Amino acid sequence: MNRAEKILAVLLTTTAVWLPAQTRSTPGRSPGPTAQPRTPDPLDEAESLLQKQQFAEAEEKLQSVVKAQAKNPQAWFDLGFAQSHQGKTTEAVASYQKAVELAPDWFEAHLNLGVDLARSGKRTEAVSVLKHAVELKPSSGGPQAIARAWLTLAQTMEEEGSDPKGAAAAYDKAAELTPSADLSNAVRAGALLEKAGDTAGAEHHYRQAAEAGNAAGMAKLIDLLRAEKRDAEGETWLRKYVAQNPRDMRASVQLARLLIAEGKKDEAAAVLKPLTESPAGAQVNQELGELYLDNKQYAEAAPLLQQALAANPGDPQLHYDLGMALLHLLKYAEAEAELVKAAQIKPGLVDAYSLLAEAAFQNKHYELCLRALDARARSLPETPATYFLRATAYDSLHMYKPAVANYKLFLAAASGKFPDQEFQARHRIKAIEPER
Repeated sequence: MNRAEKILAVLLTTTAVWLPAQTRSTPGRSPGPTAQPRTPDPLDEAESLLQKQQFAEAEEKLQSVVKAQAKNPQAWFDLGFAQSHQGKTTEAVASYQKAVELAPDWFEAHLNLGVDLARSGKRTEAVSVLKHAVELKPSSGGPQAIARAWLTLAQTMEEEGSDPKGAAAAYDKAAELTPSADLSNAVRAGALLEKAGDTAGAEHHYRQAAEAGNAAGMAKLIDLLRAEKRDAEGETWLRKYVAQNPRDMRASVQLARLLIAEGKKDEAAAVLKPLTESPAGAQVNQELGELYLDNKQYAEAAPLLQQALAANPGDPQLHYDLGMALLHLLKYAEAEAELVKAAQIKPGLVDAYSLLAEAAFQNKHYELCLRALDARARSLPETPATYFLRATAYDSLHMYKPAVANYKLFLAAASGKFPDQEFQARHRIKAIEPER
């Protein structure tokens, strides 16, 4: 569900909650701001149907009532209510507009009109109506009813998008009228201010929520601080957040990465390790496995990467990472299998060919070693290591001419930096050149 759908869902829920929750002479309707003469029986019958949520039957009866009592705002209000609850938003808007025309100071009528205008996509008109609604006096509900109106105005303005600062102010007003409510409105206001470029205002709102223990506020504050390169302060809040939400994988991973950047790899591992048994453990296993891999703790990395791979068998990076760990553990056959899969799934994963060449050579799969080196050479320049590995592979296959050529390329590139291998290369050239 996208943001627009979420806001409209809230507005739909609000309509259903607001009206029945008011104190009325008959459940399902408001007493209205004026006492209009009316024939009691048809309207009372219709409102009895509204109370029973028989909206189609109520609408049918109310259509007759508004014909007979065209100047009665209550009849038009009830008709709009019945139509709105059947999803007849266009008809409901027309009915509520008639009620508003007949009773310009009626809070509930303006409120419901604004809600249904927003539902119908006429958000600019809805904002105008709701701005007027918050200035009126509710028939019942007092400050709580006004707070709900401010919240609806804020949500509608947020979706309409032309005045994010105005929407933030409306969220603030709703929060002011309901101080015991949660701090989600402060977080929404902060996000709007951040979008409008008011980072100081956004930080104030996020910090207000964060200091009261609101997890969303903490997360937003952390993101803002990190975006402003205030890493030390961001880390402090991130540690607080993780301490309060130890099973939040995203935050724990974020903290672990921050610790890694600071060189605190053991501490990062300690942050991630408790999450490996969580429902999202596969991703955590991957993060922790890659952390151990970076730290050259291959024995610790391999089982975690294997678990992560079991949940994501098509991930080429996981196959590559596991292949690297296994290669360093001298498990060459298993490493080769993983690296072959990595290259098959993602032929552009060039680094896999280097490791695959080494694993294949150790397994005496010299032809595969050469194919891997050739695949690597299509994207990356040759190095002394690749020349030497290619030379020894050809040498092992008794293909002496290309072996000698690559030994010589190796010696030219090595320039005395690899004395042991250079000694071997010179020795092999002397030994096999007569065989050419």
